[in-house]
Amino acid sequence: MFTRRTKIVCTIGPSSNSPEAIESLIEAGMDVARLNFSHGTHDDHQRAVNAIRDASARYRKAITILGDLSGPKIRAGRIGGAREVVAGDTLCLMAGEDAPPGVIPIRYETLATDLRSGDAIHADDGRIRLRVTEIKGDRVHVVVEEGGRLRDAVGIHLPSGNLQLDALTAKDKLDLEFGLAAGIDYVALSFVRSVDDVRRVREFCEARGRIVPVCSKIETPQAIDHLEAIVEASDAVMVARGDLGVEFPPEQVPVLQHRVLVCAAARRRPAIVATEMLHSMVTSTRPTRAEASDVANAIFDGADATMLSGETASGAHPALAVGMMARIISAAESSPYWKPEQPPAHARPMPFPEATARMAVMASTDLDARLIAVFTQGGDTARLISKERPTVPVVAFSPSEVVRRRLGLLWGVTARVMEPLGDTDEMVEGVQAHLLASGMVTAGDRIVVVFGAPIAVKGKTNSVRVHQVGG
Repeated sequence: MFTRRTKIVCTIGPSSNSPEAIESLIEAGMDVARLNFSHGTHDDHQRAVNAIRDASARYRKAITILGDLSGPKIRAGRIGGAREVVAGDTLCLMAGEDAPPGVIPIRYETLATDLRSGDAIHADDGRIRLRVTEIKGDRVHVVVEEGGRLRDAVGIHLPSGNLQLDALTAKDKLDLEFGLAAGIDYVALSFVRSVDDVRRVREFCEARGRIVPVCSKIETPQAIDHLEAIVEASDAVMVARGDLGVEFPPEQVPVLQHRVLVCAAARRRPAIVATEMLHSMVTSTRPTRAEASDVANAIFDGADATMLSGETASGAHPALAVGMMARIISAAESSPYWKPEQPPAHARPMPFPEATARMAVMASTDLDARLIAVFTQGGDTARLISKERPTVPVVAFSPSEVVRRRLGLLWGVTARVMEPLGDTDEMVEGVQAHLLASGMVTAGDRIVVVFGAPIAVKGKTNSVRVHQVGG
């Protein structure tokens, strides 16, 4: 039976933040739930966490929770509902959460001092384009070059400004404190510019007694300039095409997406492709043909996961969008044109964990194994096997429920909780019993088992064993 390997990330929002809606997303194929801290309150997000954990237990499926920090993204303040602007309109902007009537507030204290006449301002992921015509005191006067709907908290981008902003803002710290207490499984860091940004988030978490994997969002020119180092320092990466497409011309975004995916594969890091993948399904029951091709091409390009944003957060058909994405992924993965490639080999000698993972995948192919079973304390071995792109399912066993949830992001990996047994023979028998009971194998199947000796010691994966399932 074909099993979808590429994971689906769903953003939780007003359209999906209810127990019933979250259950429908899980039924449709959600693997990872994204909490977008740019929107909603902590009460909203806590309600989502509770519903996700409850539904996860009922469906016996570990749903990974990704807490996405706002980062130093500049946003509009309270506009008072949506406001339509058209090319040729003149507007007045000022710093603040609120502004006098007729003035649009922008949440950036030094707006008037950091801008110059002629600077470009983009809003709503580049859909709205403004040009600065004059600055008078704290007021910035602009002309609309490309119109659209301005609304409360819409993203504002100053691509021509040299802004000095901390990657971890005061709001981010409050949101991360909340996320750590709520038990998020990953933290996504927005507008990463250097390895130092990743380090600061890790230190913040560690100071509070938590070690949470960091997913770096690649969306700035500085991140592209330091891509290899940032990917190496991160636990996962996201191709955040919205802001990337504001910083770079549209024709460059597919090239940059491919570059990030290749870099992530070489460094054995999972990569998420995000932004507007099925955007028309915010209102429509079907995607455009171009959107379907976009999702499929992300699969052909090597994405570990694809993400839905507004489609599930505020769209009219959240579950339909997830189901459609799942079908597109399955069609792409089952096509004769989909050939998952192993990442480039490390320089010789290859590190022991990577060599063990590669041997396990090669053995599964050569022996026509039914699946690969891997024992992992912290999840690293499962990640390395996932990035080798095996043609058979990977079932990861860990004694930790936290690790089980984190493994939900990994391509082709299904995770289970199992306590370490006394020796390797007992371990293999325990795996066989679990797999038989779940219907994942039948008598006579071959499986490849990956484990470490000594047992249950993190970082000691060094053994590959072939086992034929008994009756």
